[in-house]
Amino acid sequence: MIMPDIKKRPLPVFDAEGRPLRLKPRITYKLRVKNGYILALTSNQHQTRLPNLVNLHEDNPHTK
Repeated sequence: MIMPDIKKRPLPVFDAEGRPLRLKPRITYKLRVKNGYILALTSNQHQTRLPNLVNLHEDNPHTK
């Protein structure tokens, strides 16, 4: 089954505070797919209420 409306672009990754993040080797992340982005949490972090980060970071090159 092909879903024609899905854009084929990588999703941006953000940390627990909502800042853009580049994943680092040898660090374990729990990845949560959200509304148009990926939330990457380390073992000592938990998910908090965040606004839609894609709209806040429209000038971020990872979101385009």
